[in-house]
Amino acid sequence: MGLQFYVGEVQTQINEANRMNNEAKQAISTLQSSISQFLSAPLSGKAYDSAKRYFSVVYTPLCRSATMTGEALVQAHRKLLSDYQGSVSSIDTIEDQINQQINQLEALKRSIEAQMQTAKTMRPDLERRYMNACDSIAKKREKLQKFHDYNSRSASIFSEFDASQREFSRGVAQVQNSKAWNSSSGTFDLGRLDMSWAVSINERWEKREKRNEQMRKVMVKNTLGKLEGYTIIRTELGEWYLMKNGKYIMADKYPDLYTELEKCKNYLTKDQYSDEKLKINRDEITFVPGLGGAGLLGRGADILRKGTGIIKIGKNIVDAINNAPTLNASNETAELDKAREKGEPAKNHKVIPADESKNLKRDGEPNSSEDLLNPDGSVKQRRYYGPDGRALEDIDFNHPDDGTHEFPHRHKWDWDKKVPRQKGEW
Repeated sequence: MGLQFYVGEVQTQINEANRMNNEAKQAISTLQSSISQFLSAPLSGKAYDSAKRYFSVVYTPLCRSATMTGEALVQAHRKLLSDYQGSVSSIDTIEDQINQQINQLEALKRSIEAQMQTAKTMRPDLERRYMNACDSIAKKREKLQKFHDYNSRSASIFSEFDASQREFSRGVAQVQNSKAWNSSSGTFDLGRLDMSWAVSINERWEKREKRNEQMRKVMVKNTLGKLEGYTIIRTELGEWYLMKNGKYIMADKYPDLYTELEKCKNYLTKDQYSDEKLKINRDEITFVPGLGGAGLLGRGADILRKGTGIIKIGKNIVDAINNAPTLNASNETAELDKAREKGEPAKNHKVIPADESKNLKRDGEPNSSEDLLNPDGSVKQRRYYGPDGRALEDIDFNHPDDGTHEFPHRHKWDWDKKVPRQKGEW
């Protein structure tokens, strides 16, 4: 049986690869979230420290490998189809059918040739039919040759996936049967593992991150180019809308523009949009397009624009995207505020054992938190540091609970006072 390629079947395989990859991503995300919570937990001691290091060193590259293996599977299937369509055909190809067609055309050639030899006069019609048959045979043979060439190189399309899968299998082999666990000491011993498999994974991950960042910049640059001449505004409520020549651009009338805005809004830097503050009046409320439509919505408040350095999209802003920072400090501050409200460790969190220090420092890393431990390993005090690195708030867990105030006790810092740390309860 000759070679066969069915476009519909390969497309089904692509869809299945996408489904499997999405399911794997969800599982990996859940695992990473669990690990992150464990790593940020205010726990200490040899067992906990060794466990944190084990999960950080071993499971981080393992999750990365699983992610890249799934991506390689999807990319390989897509390339399998795109290479075929680009070099062979856009429809199904069945080698046996093509050979049968070639044989039929060869028979037709011989028949026409015999007729031309017995003809007493010139037969231009037979000559045209003969040339057409020769041309069809040549095209079909060329297609078969391209099909065989494609088949020869198609195996290499999955080489990256195969390599990723082997790396992932090596990593899984290291965590199976709890090889790193030392039952005698009750700790994880990384010296028992061969971590050479993780080196290439981490290197490929860094390249992937750089590649994705570059693709993001290109996407934002192209999107901003389509919005050149428009003003991008974000309200205090987190809504986005466009203006041009002092007039609102309605989303229902220009959906394509808002589709482009939706693509890039989460990646814009502060100089690429204007923050709009809200001013309250007594009589009525006017909603701008980004807040659910225009028009008066009864008495209450009037939302008015207070321009704060509105910047129009232009070439200077398109060029600036090349230097756009990867992390948004305002997002980090928002995450810190959520952690403070719940009394939980910040995403950037440190634990200070009792034998290292008796007090926490006034200044720390921006948008972070630190725990000072008691000698028994419990948390004595938790301190949050703001975007400028200065202390924002303390939670004292050793404060006696006499029933007269909230426990654990909270104290806020006011750096406008000579003694920044307030004694009052928050």
